[in-house]
Amino acid sequence: MMQKKSLLYSLFFLNILIWGSSWASVRFLLERYTQIVGSPTSKPFFIAGLRYVLAGFIIFPFAIKSIREKPLTKKDILSLFCYALFFIALSNALVFWSQQFLPSSLCSIIFSLYPMLILVLSFLFLQDETIHLLKILGTFVSFLGVVLIFFDPLILEIPIGSLAFFSMVLSVFFAAFPTVLIRKYSIHLNVLVLNSLGMLLGGVFLLITAFIVESPLQLPKDLPFWLVLLYLSAFASCYTLIAFFWLMRHVQLTKLSLSSYLTPLVSLIIGVLFYHESLNIQSYLGMLFIFLGISLIDAKKYRMMLYGK
Repeated sequence: MMQKKSLLYSLFFLNILIWGSSWASVRFLLERYTQIVGSPTSKPFFIAGLRYVLAGFIIFPFAIKSIREKPLTKKDILSLFCYALFFIALSNALVFWSQQFLPSSLCSIIFSLYPMLILVLSFLFLQDETIHLLKILGTFVSFLGVVLIFFDPLILEIPIGSLAFFSMVLSVFFAAFPTVLIRKYSIHLNVLVLNSLGMLLGGVFLLITAFIVESPLQLPKDLPFWLVLLYLSAFASCYTLIAFFWLMRHVQLTKLSLSSYLTPLVSLIIGVLFYHESLNIQSYLGMLFIFLGISLIDAKKYRMMLYGK
């Protein structure tokens, strides 16, 4: 029993470490590409496309059996298309583009709004979320955190900082929307099928976009670049996903939601240690407001977890 518990906690914290490090890994790829290829821009759509096509190919062999046993319905195909277009392609296109201008740790903090947006969209489209005073207050407090971060001089002083900020916020919406859609229409869809096909199709969307707007493109001949890209594809995109859904069977979902708080903190520490990123006090306050808002939204779940009522 103790060994199983240790394994669960190890996998949980390993997931958080990998997710937290993925933001700095994206920054590394963007900067490394310009250094190696000598390009004036870092080709964010091209790099994002390479990441997800590679990740999709890694998972696909494990999804073939499920596809053969249970053919996709029309609703499943629609859900897959929306997942590929919005979650993989559009959301990651905005994330990779924004990280050219904003610190990776700040992007991670903004993306921690994901649980809040899931709540709002679930209430609007699924009608299976009960809205009470704490959830309304939590949403409002998280929104105040976003406002605080936006008016941080760190963002306003960057010529394109405001646009990058709104792009990051929009990326969270594009990630949350297909999640709610899949929950409504294709909750039965095998997670390996969803992500193998979704990542492959979304990666192709990104590569097509890159060929249109970022040409000429060049594959870098650099081992560190490809090792970090493989890390993002195999671990940050594939392993964490499979481990998370496995943990959902053995750990309370409320405990798993703690990753919403811990992942940005890991990203912040890595950004400071390896990239000397520094945020103003206003960004830290905004982060605290966002975390406080998320905790208020889930307050009843945490009370159940602690006291059983």
